[in-house]
Amino acid sequence: MKQLMVLGLLVILTGCVTVNEEMLRKVNISPPQKQTMTVEVKTGELVQKLNGEGQNRGVLSGTTVLNAVAKSMMVRWKNKDIIADYGFSGELKKEPDYTITLSGVRNEDGSIAGAVLSGLTLLLLPSSSTLTYDLNLEFTNNHTQKHYTVKAKNAVTTWMQILLLPALPFSWIGSYNMLNDIADYSYDELRKQGPFTDS
Repeated sequence: MKQLMVLGLLVILTGCVTVNEEMLRKVNISPPQKQTMTVEVKTGELVQKLNGEGQNRGVLSGTTVLNAVAKSMMVRWKNKDIIADYGFSGELKKEPDYTITLSGVRNEDGSIAGAVLSGLTLLLLPSSSTLTYDLNLEFTNNHTQKHYTVKAKNAVTTWMQILLLPALPFSWIGSYNMLNDIADYSYDELRKQGPFTDS
């Protein structure tokens, strides 16, 4: 019983860090002239793979994952004064200026043998997994009915090891930066195509 309690405590106290793989070019955000635009958010299909194989291999549903990614993007856009407001389908009280639909693939790469070995050494040996998001963004101007598309691919690697415990309070930073890079890159690619200036 004591050993199980110690093992449980080690699992709870496991340190981890997330590292943004920075697969997208860095962009400087210049807000558009008009910041009164609202965006309706929709989610399409997300294929979830494990080590490049299978489908629907994620712990969370594809809709839940895409909703979280979309919300992160919209919060970033709102904080950067790119848009005035956003809402998921049916949430907005007025007609949205734009509709964004996210879909794509989420792949988790990690060594099962490495994770087992890490567990057997009570996390003295590190284990890691990399989540890669390969997203398709469809953007529609609801005033002109023009359609725009952007592909954005980025990844985050999570390292777990008992020795990383001091880094635990900062473990979210890599994931946060990875999602911000997707949001910034997507906005910049859309802006080049005409949205945010053609309504």
